[in-house]
Amino acid sequence: MLRSLLKQSSALRNITKQSASLATCTRQIRGAQASLIEASEESFQATNKLYTVRPVAFWMDKILEKENKRPLNVSSTQYQHASVNKTMSDSYMEEYLPFKSSPTLLDEYITTGGKVRIGKILEDLDALAGAISYKHMDTFVDSPPLTVVTASVDRMELLMPNTVEDFKLSGHVAYVGKSSMEVFVKLETIPQYDPATVESSEFPPNDFIAKPTPNTVLFARITMVAVDSATGKSVRVNPLITRNDEEKKISEYAQDCKSRKRLAGESALNKAPPTADERLTLHDIYMKYSDKEVAPENAVWMEDMTMQSVFLMQPQDRNIHNKVFGGYLMRRAYELAHATGSVFAKSQVSLLSLDEIVFKKPVPVGSLLNLHSQIIYSQGEPSKTFQVSVTAEVTDVETGTTDLTNTFHFSLASKEKPLRQILPRTYSESMKYIEGKRRREHGDEAKTQLLSLMCNNSN
Repeated sequence: MLRSLLKQSSALRNITKQSASLATCTRQIRGAQASLIEASEESFQATNKLYTVRPVAFWMDKILEKENKRPLNVSSTQYQHASVNKTMSDSYMEEYLPFKSSPTLLDEYITTGGKVRIGKILEDLDALAGAISYKHMDTFVDSPPLTVVTASVDRMELLMPNTVEDFKLSGHVAYVGKSSMEVFVKLETIPQYDPATVESSEFPPNDFIAKPTPNTVLFARITMVAVDSATGKSVRVNPLITRNDEEKKISEYAQDCKSRKRLAGESALNKAPPTADERLTLHDIYMKYSDKEVAPENAVWMEDMTMQSVFLMQPQDRNIHNKVFGGYLMRRAYELAHATGSVFAKSQVSLLSLDEIVFKKPVPVGSLLNLHSQIIYSQGEPSKTFQVSVTAEVTDVETGTTDLTNTFHFSLASKEKPLRQILPRTYSESMKYIEGKRRREHGDEAKTQLLSLMCNNSN
């Protein structure tokens, strides 16, 4: 049976590239292909490129590769890495999600309460950020194969309520280091969506810069890293040139965010003890509740607010590198965090922000993904916000080894009932409590700084 399937797969590889593509998105996307202007005559074939992190080959080909113990398409040609100056508009891409106009598309994203599934949006967001990064790295000449991976999702803010509208997801590279790219992506409402009008409009649009506007629903900052596919070593990314004051402000904001991230890392609890004020907070909790076996009516022990789920990683959720898609991991983690938060709040909850997801290791297809969520901070009344941490561990079913691959941090809010206070009992839980408290405070500052971009733009 397997041999028969492999023969079918071999035959399918002879189909044209367009029909073999497994990029499942059939929505309107602009900027996903190289333009004739960007490609030189010598590299005219570059215009057939598709910037995507979705799979573009069949999984049966991967099985055939393993069966034959050799790669299917390996070129022995040696190339040198080239470098080309790029602008923000060079990497710009946009994707339309017309939920209000397309009941069929909405049905793929709808929640039980009639809202849009944020977890599915996270998948689209991560996929677009990856495609943007590949577009920035393209030099339109033959070069060694590159792999672009999501290093971290540094921050994502939900700026408007979750309602069913026609949306546009867009973004570009905003800042580059030696081998990393800071990608800004935003989701915004579009009042009157018309596919024909979109296709005939200028690309990139004059207002392509990824900055918050009154129509911005969601804004995200993502760090992508480029490595050599053969050696695994980091690759110098194409330089980014800013052309005007607006682009300079965006680049400076990206640099500031990167600096704040580095400073926060230096004072992390795995590197430095809690501050004097934080120790005092923990001591007050200890003095009030250490002798109690049952939590007060308006509080709950941290150890009692946990949930867990296990998934087998399937090839349908892979990326172009045949590893599990980072956006899929974010969706699963968020949906578990949402479930845990709903049980804790005893009501419907909504996402406020996502804070610094670090992707430590790739997740192989066929492995087991174990997600563990926990409410780590809630001040209680009158606040209606709380922090949820989700850890992801991957088990290799053949070797039995388990590795920590991700830690996710979400800020959620209760819509109805007042929240109970979360109480730690152990030192480990106390550190999680302080971590959650810090993320809430730093998150408030980050949102203020992001919104200041909108204020500056309106002046």
